[in-house]
Amino acid sequence: MEIGLVMPEQKIALTRELIGILEGKRYVDLQRDGDLLINLGMKNKVQLQLLRLLDPLDKLKEEQESAMKDVTRTVCSISKTLVGYDYAFFKLIKPISYVPADIDLLVKSDEAGKASRLIVKLGYSIRVKEPYCITLTRGSSIIDVYTYPTFAGVIYMDGQVLLESVMNADFNGVEITSLEGYAEALMSACHALYKEQVYTLNDFFTVDKWLSVRSFRLAEKLSCEKALKVAVRLNKLLREGIIDAPYVVGFPLWLMLMSSKFHDDRSTGATLPNALTTLFNRRIGAMVSSRLMRLMC
Repeated sequence: MEIGLVMPEQKIALTRELIGILEGKRYVDLQRDGDLLINLGMKNKVQLQLLRLLDPLDKLKEEQESAMKDVTRTVCSISKTLVGYDYAFFKLIKPISYVPADIDLLVKSDEAGKASRLIVKLGYSIRVKEPYCITLTRGSSIIDVYTYPTFAGVIYMDGQVLLESVMNADFNGVEITSLEGYAEALMSACHALYKEQVYTLNDFFTVDKWLSVRSFRLAEKLSCEKALKVAVRLNKLLREGIIDAPYVVGFPLWLMLMSSKFHDDRSTGATLPNALTTLFNRRIGAMVSSRLMRLMC
């Protein structure tokens, strides 16, 4: 049975079951719920973690493990290439295993161009160049080089301030520079609510495990307090079995968050005109329009 055909109350029950399994508190009946849970894990960006716990010897797990090895090799190459640069990986290391769809970097503003040119030497091509993000691709591999995290050209977090919260970390045996856990929790909340408008169990576990007083202090500094408070509330509702995941953020809530962001954050307000330019870009505009239509449905 497909997840889309499951009744709302069943989706909530499955979400709670998946949370319990990922926390090691529940046993899964593979014969009864295996396919549904694996499908739900994929939608929630926790599929690799789930497959490792279930340990099925099937093609899907092999594909996920192979994809993770590809990501790790790319991360290793980038780390070696950008030695001496002021940058950090983000949305890469999480308290739960998953295969990221792309690799995101935060880079110091005056080093982003040079860093991107070095990545080009690894065989990548620049596909999209925006004021605060350069997207490079090589086959199916995608790298986004940010100076400021943006949505439709609009800044929703100050990437240069985030670069003050970095640490050395291990990613599958590769030493990298990454955001600290408390900053990653805030990033996960803001990325989900401002940009994606979808809150997944990947976000749930990142906020649940890494949220701290320092997250709230950083949120205040970046004018993201409301988004973080909403994420904490969503975590509570997921724990209590009130909502299921992935949770689609409704248009009224998203509009409230963005209105507050425009009011409180000068960078966000100043870059609002960029959204109009982005909408006229056929490829990106189609993606943004699709998201807005989904929100209003």
